[in-house]
Amino acid sequence: MDWLVKDLELSNYSDIPSLFDKDGTAYKIFGDEPATLIFIHGVGMCGEIWQPQVEHFSKDYRVITYDFLGHGKSLLKKDKLTLEDYVTQLYNLVNEIGVTNFSLIGHSMGAIIAVAFALKYPRKVDTLIPINIVFKRTKKAQDDVIMRAKDVFKSQQITNISQTLERWFKNKTSPDDLLKINNVRSWLNNTSPKAYAEAYYLFATSDRVFVNNLSNLQPPVLYLTGSEDPNSTSLMSEQMAQETPNSWSESIESEAHMMAYISAKKVNSIIEHFLNNTTNTTK
Repeated sequence: MDWLVKDLELSNYSDIPSLFDKDGTAYKIFGDEPATLIFIHGVGMCGEIWQPQVEHFSKDYRVITYDFLGHGKSLLKKDKLTLEDYVTQLYNLVNEIGVTNFSLIGHSMGAIIAVAFALKYPRKVDTLIPINIVFKRTKKAQDDVIMRAKDVFKSQQITNISQTLERWFKNKTSPDDLLKINNVRSWLNNTSPKAYAEAYYLFATSDRVFVNNLSNLQPPVLYLTGSEDPNSTSLMSEQMAQETPNSWSESIESEAHMMAYISAKKVNSIIEHFLNNTTNTTK
């Protein structure tokens, strides 16, 4: 089928045209293996941030990336969004594509969406990997994020991008690192401030949705973060794993919030090992 991309070079990911579902969600499909991986990006990003994972996993899996509401090329159809809206977006997408079950990998806000989806539609999710997720923030930490979201709502500009990048990347100075950091800067600059603020506000307030609910997760779960992530901490992942049946947590030393993009080889190796050693994903 001509909408499947079987052989991907990392450099030409962005040249591959997006497909659109009936709701205006932009997505791409790579590979034609029976087992499917779906990746969900975080606030201010787009599906393109998963290009290192697409390159690695599309040899053995069908890989789907998409832009969540108001990000990348996907439409923002409502003024006020809820977490349920992001879950519904994914549900409608997989139903239209005809994907009945899959492994779900989400980063940051995408990790929150992934957990919420797995709780609502447990039979669809074979394995679940939330990366750099937040859980039970302190009141001060939550207030700080809410304040940043309100600043964007008020100014209609995504502010303090340099400070954001400093939080997201720790001690990354090689030429390749700087290229990737500039890519992330560009994605932030190209994101709709309204869509960013809507998602960021939910990111600030949704982590407590899962309190007392994680015991209901059915698939095998790997909570993965970096030791240098100041907000999505190793302790948060450990706490979530303690409350989730059939789950594990792992922290990658010397990595921070954007580790899945800037240190993809480390992250991909851990994801691959987990997928290969859980029984619910059948190749």
